Amino acid sequence: MADSAYQWRGLSLDVVRHFFGVDDVIRVMDIAQSVGLNRLHLHLSDDQGWRIDVPGWPELVARSSGYGVGGGRGGHYTRADWDRLRAAADKRGLLLIPEVDLPGHSNAALHAEPGLNIDGVTPPAYHGIEVGFSSLRMAAPDTERFIHDVYRYLADISDGYVHIGGDESHATDPAEYDELVHLITGTVRDAGVRLIAWQEAAEHLGEGDLIQVWDPRLAAAPVLAATERGAQVILSPASRVYLDMKYSEDSKRGLVWIGHTELADTAAFVPDEAIEGLDPRHIAGVEAALWTETLETFEHLSYMLLPRLAAVGEIGQRGRVDWLDFIERLPATARFWQERGWPYHRSPGVEWPS
Repeated sequence: MADSAYQWRGLSLDVVRHFFGVDDVIRVMDIAQSVGLNRLHLHLSDDQGWRIDVPGWPELVARSSGYGVGGGRGGHYTRADWDRLRAAADKRGLLLIPEVDLPGHSNAALHAEPGLNIDGVTPPAYHGIEVGFSSLRMAAPDTERFIHDVYRYLADISDGYVHIGGDESHATDPAEYDELVHLITGTVRDAGVRLIAWQEAAEHLGEGDLIQVWDPRLAAAPVLAATERGAQVILSPASRVYLDMKYSEDSKRGLVWIGHTELADTAAFVPDEAIEGLDPRHIAGVEAALWTETLETFEHLSYMLLPRLAAVGEIGQRGRVDWLDFIERLPATARFWQERGWPYHRSPGVEWPS
């Protein structure tokens, strides 16, 4: 794959744990465009909040958009906001990918809508960062209508792709998980757009679908089997391209659940070698992710993205990073970041401008 671009060169941005308004997201688009990316994937729902106004379901934003992690500021996107984001993305050569993450990561939806709960009793709002404790239930009276309405709407506002989530559904009975994901995938396919899901849903994916692989600790067999059915893989290994990981133990922000990730660690990522047994022809591309449990401002986003996102862009366009060539070009690139007012981390091994 060296010296040729992957079709999928993306960045996933979490706007749930902390909300970021239209202007800040457009500034992130500018960063993504500057390093050669062509996809921006917005994570719009989670346990802490619901960030997209869905017609017919006003309580989602009325009751579950007001907060983020720690009870901090919230917010959501109206249809006008989304149209503005989509126009800005199109201007920058980016496809805008909406994600509503179900059937787990669903506390905000359950908090907003009594009919998504079997007993009609809504759980309290959640402001922490733990995962895996919430789930939709097939037996709740509004579940099927909710899934249909939400994903049909995402298909309507999308650029041809809808991400359904599907990860970390630890509170979902396996048989019920299969039933829920089958309903979700069927709704998206019937809407005529391409389906993306995290790797835990691989058994439900096939021809034309995209599997986003994020956790190198999970078994690869279901992913490989899905590629045999015609699915393609987006590679987002957390140890390499989760850019919310701390640069080092001295970093003021970020998480460390899979370790520290410096620029050199991201630059060492070679997609063709990421999963043993994966035919490179089944790799659609790469996508970095920025989760925002500890990030509250655009300056925080920029600092965690740069310089590592530049390495992701290099991998997306060339298949791998030629380290010596890359760090020779980085100082000039950093001067451009300074001119734009984009904070960045001065990773070791690079002669950064003063």
